[in-house]
Amino acid sequence: MLTFALLLAAADPATGAFQTYGDWAVACDNLKVCEMTSLVSDEGDLPDDGPLTASISRDPGPQGGFEIAVDAGKAPGSLTLAVDGKAVAQGIAKDEVVRFRDADAARIVAAVANGTALSLGNVKISLKGSSAALRFIDAGQGRAGTVTAAVAQGTKPATAVPAPPATPRVAALRASGTPATVNAAMRKQLEKLSSCEDYTDDGEKAEGAIETFALGGGASLALVPCGSGAYNVNTVPFVLRGGKAEVADIDYSSDGSGEAPMLTNAWWDAKASVLGTHAKGRGIGDCGESASYVWDGKAFHLIELRRMDECRGSINWLRTWTAEPVYR
Repeated sequence: MLTFALLLAAADPATGAFQTYGDWAVACDNLKVCEMTSLVSDEGDLPDDGPLTASISRDPGPQGGFEIAVDAGKAPGSLTLAVDGKAVAQGIAKDEVVRFRDADAARIVAAVANGTALSLGNVKISLKGSSAALRFIDAGQGRAGTVTAAVAQGTKPATAVPAPPATPRVAALRASGTPATVNAAMRKQLEKLSSCEDYTDDGEKAEGAIETFALGGGASLALVPCGSGAYNVNTVPFVLRGGKAEVADIDYSSDGSGEAPMLTNAWWDAKASVLGTHAKGRGIGDCGESASYVWDGKAFHLIELRRMDECRGSINWLRTWTAEPVYR
């Protein structure tokens, strides 16, 4: 059995590909799990109560199948999914979403690849770009030219599709202990180290309490306020230990600046021992990036990254990176 020490090497958090085709966004993560989601048409207006969307996901490997989820709103009873007016499958909504798997999902995907509009009850979704998104998935999972491809079909057998990559494993500590307290002198030091003693872009000084959380092993996480906007609150993370503070080492930063990391709408989940962020591109949350990290005693390591590059109605941000935390 592998020792814990052999699991300490955190995987390089290289992220998967993200692309937009017409009215669909698509991404594959580092495990080659791929998902595409519908967007509000460039010519369309965003409904007051939010859009109803569809997503199509596929697992990697020779046997990887599709799963389709379509928002149904408050529509009751059995609903018929149709492509260009032709009925393809029926389903019942659960929590306002109708899901299709196995043969139903495969049949829907075959129709979507050559269709122009999908409908479910009163919901109508543009299929512009969906064929290109399916082709992207074919390529990303190594299916192009095989009988398993949705669009880029060929004669190669399913066995020609590569197996999915192994899931990266990241060492992590369970949260324990009592969080450190920050007095006035320590706060002044933290603000100076983070440059958050300066005024923000809107001329207001960064205010608010410094939150602290026990990480385990005598260390605490401190989130230092560093400016905010209408829907985003920024903080700089520090690790406090033995009365000393240092900027937290985080192995992925979306800005890649190399400066002190700035976290947006950050929180600490003590039960899961996970640090999370959720940076919204605009108030309704239909674009942005979210990340989750675990602490290994020295640094925070990425275990999930989701993003949505298009501010076009989808709150289904697509996963581009995942890893399995291994706790001790």
